Amino acid sequence: MGEVAGRIEALVAARHGRLGEIDAEIAGWSEAEDGLSRLAQSLDGAVDHQVVGFSSGHAANAVTDHAVALERLRGEVSATLEDLRAARSRFARPTINIGVSGKARVGKSTLLQSISGLTDEQIPTGPDVPVTAVRSRIMQSDRQRAVLHMHSVESFLADVIAPYHRDLGLDDVPRTLEEFRDRGYPKPDRDAPAEHSNNAKLLTLLGMQESLDSYAGLLDGKRVERSLEGLRPYIAYPTSEEAVAGTTYRPHLAVREAVIESPFPRSDVARLVIVDLPGLGEVVADADERHVRNLRHDVDAVLLVVRPSSTAAYYGDSDDKALKLLDRARGHVRTPGDYVYFVINHGGEALGRIDVLRNQLRSWVNAGTDGGFYEVLETNAIDPDAVHQTLLLPMLDTLSRTLPKMDDEVFAGVMARAGDTARRIDEALPLLLADRADPAELAHQAPELLQRRASELRWKVDQGLREVVEGLWRAAHREGVDERYTDAVEAVFNEVREWAEDGFGLGTARWQEEARLSMPTERAASPFIVEEMHRVRVEVTRRFRALDGFFHEQLARIWNQIAAAFRGACEPLVEGESGEHALRNLEARLRRSSCSVLADAVNDLLQTRLDYRTHLHPRVREELDGFNFEGVDPDTGRHSVALLVPADETGVELLEQQLRERIHKAAFETMVALQREAVLPALVLYAAVKQFEDELILSGDSRREFLRLARSHRDVLWPDDFRQLDAATKQAQDLAELARTVSEALARRARRGGEEA
Repeated sequence: MGEVAGRIEALVAARHGRLGEIDAEIAGWSEAEDGLSRLAQSLDGAVDHQVVGFSSGHAANAVTDHAVALERLRGEVSATLEDLRAARSRFARPTINIGVSGKARVGKSTLLQSISGLTDEQIPTGPDVPVTAVRSRIMQSDRQRAVLHMHSVESFLADVIAPYHRDLGLDDVPRTLEEFRDRGYPKPDRDAPAEHSNNAKLLTLLGMQESLDSYAGLLDGKRVERSLEGLRPYIAYPTSEEAVAGTTYRPHLAVREAVIESPFPRSDVARLVIVDLPGLGEVVADADERHVRNLRHDVDAVLLVVRPSSTAAYYGDSDDKALKLLDRARGHVRTPGDYVYFVINHGGEALGRIDVLRNQLRSWVNAGTDGGFYEVLETNAIDPDAVHQTLLLPMLDTLSRTLPKMDDEVFAGVMARAGDTARRIDEALPLLLADRADPAELAHQAPELLQRRASELRWKVDQGLREVVEGLWRAAHREGVDERYTDAVEAVFNEVREWAEDGFGLGTARWQEEARLSMPTERAASPFIVEEMHRVRVEVTRRFRALDGFFHEQLARIWNQIAAAFRGACEPLVEGESGEHALRNLEARLRRSSCSVLADAVNDLLQTRLDYRTHLHPRVREELDGFNFEGVDPDTGRHSVALLVPADETGVELLEQQLRERIHKAAFETMVALQREAVLPALVLYAAVKQFEDELILSGDSRREFLRLARSHRDVLWPDDFRQLDAATKQAQDLAELARTVSEALARRARRGGEEA
């Protein structure tokens, strides 16, 4: 087989030479697939950029139509990539892989033993029940070993358990081994005849659940190397004896694939791999599809083994089904007969039966002509020499000649498909882009929208402040009396009177007692009078300072109104339980947003002070000067004393009466003076808030800093507007990027075509 081996070596080298171009295509289409995925994600819930902030049924329909079109394009790109990857797998293999397939009991395992020289321990056989449970690759090698690729828990549940759930119509595929272990599956029910056809698969699933402990520890997704001894339980079903005995030892369920390396006794083709495919038509969920779907990646040609049977049609529906599945697996190989070889296994059967099967294949498969569509090889699978001479040698000789042609067809086919997909996408892109602005246009919309939102924000704040300013202006210009202020002043006046009536805060009896003790002792009333007049003056002043509570309430009310004005315009930025707290938080936020002029305006406003001592006491101080012992008579200009009483018992009562009258008079005059100043608090507050409004709204930096504030917090203040605009921008950018990617792919393909021409 030296010439055949040489041709195969040259074939492998030629295959590797195609990888650069295949890899370039895969890279380009992977980029396109990623772009389409990102675009589909951005379309999820997005609104057309032309109607940001508005509702539009047309826009919603457009988005839906685009999503459908994109999903279709994504499917085409995914299929193209799968095609390219299958071709890459073919061209990257250092081996020639021959699959061996066919229904159970036709001698596949026996044939594999004859080719490889292995035994039942590595390639199990059996006369009654299906044997091969795991897809195995049997590789020509100088050493002997087995490499087991184990399932992970996730792949076991997805690839083994989930297909049974689908076939049996069971919901909620287990997500963990514990869920699988605890799942209460139904049992075959005599009273449910409609379900009886599912009994085989249901019992298989129950058997996997019952034997879980025998393989759960192996589900680690690792690659395990082991000797060929004792391999059988890891690649084969339990024997019929074990099944009858109710064995629960099934480690093969944890094995995804096995690679068996061993020297082939009768082949010098060093790059030969035989792929053992479990029998088609077995009672295994998704078996046919699962064992054939990867043939395009792993197999260059397939031996479809058939065998005469004394109890059934020799070439039946299951064989035809297998042929159809293999026909799909050949992909871009144009001639099915190049990919599939029929192998009649004589297996000691009577010649008459062999003739019947041979004639059936001639009539039904090759349309009445030997080898008309498929080459039919015949061998005795149990005889290694016969297998070598009648099967392996002629099949490898033919294959070494047809594989270069098949490779050309596969390469041309995947490239043609890639070209067709690129052209379809190139045609579809203008339709997707037709009602969308380009990224450059959208790039201008974001700052323009931000400018508009910033102007709206400034206008709303101004409107809220204007209401506060106008209210203070009306109060400051006597448009109505602020009864809260006059009531507060009158309340202090009444407190002063009650204090005076109650012995000037000491009680009448005690005050008189103090006066009796002091005046006679000093031999004069004046020292006591001087002391009391000072005390009374200080107390009256202190009492009127109680108005500070009213003024503080006024300030708090204004802070709350101003905070409310900001909340009406930009509520997410104004946090705090009180108006003052909210404004201080706003000031801090403004500074972090580089809005120093606006922040200074807020700080200046919060420095405003409104209190009795600063604003009103100077206005009423004259009314309290009457509490000095000595003064200047306004009529004569001479010094005189305010109160003069004898230093005896009668003087005490007289002093109390005169002092009380003087307090009443001073308190009343103070009250009147303060009520005349009723507009002063409003004037102070009006001036402060008006100045704040000027600094905030009318300063030269106002527009710029409101724009900064809007830019810093746009996603907080207007999340929907900019999310929609960003989504639309991203869509446009993705579409443009996708268009560029496809255009470049087409350009590269055109350049390659020109170079090849």
